[in-house]
Amino acid sequence: MKITKDHIIMGGITIAGLALLLRNQFQGPVWDPVSEERIKKLHPAVQAKARKFLNLAAKEGIYLRVTDGIRTFAEQEAIYAQGRTKPGEIVTDARGGQSYHNYGLAIDVVPMVNGQPNYDDDYIRISQIGKSLGFTWGGHFRRTDKPHFHLSFGFRIAELQNKVSKNELTNGFVNV
Repeated sequence: MKITKDHIIMGGITIAGLALLLRNQFQGPVWDPVSEERIKKLHPAVQAKARKFLNLAAKEGIYLRVTDGIRTFAEQEAIYAQGRTKPGEIVTDARGGQSYHNYGLAIDVVPMVNGQPNYDDDYIRISQIGKSLGFTWGGHFRRTDKPHFHLSFGFRIAELQNKVSKNELTNGFVNV
């Protein structure tokens, strides 16, 4: 019989089983059911990295909640109107179709402390974790947006808009 790594048993578990457990620790469901539901609605290509992001942060004692994920163009327009034609502060320069959120490629996160969101966090360690996974951080935007992280897959917004207009979609998401 040929012995493979799948046959080596350590403490009653195969190495393959141990690897699966370790992978799921970072890519399995996140600590927060609210965030998990929001992650499930993201572009399929983003979901695993979003989970890994939250799970890596949690491993360091930073419990992030996804406050926003995918947005419709209409929802984006409503946020854009805030501080312009609607009450409130201006929070975005992106109109409908001009945000990575509109394509399911972005998340906004906030650290939760004692069950409450802490928007006063400096986001430095959070940004390091996100950037280590390939996310672009909104903390470097012209209008600073510390909670924002997105994966562009090398596509600019104009290219994503073009994919939508050409119906280059799979299950309602742009092909990335």
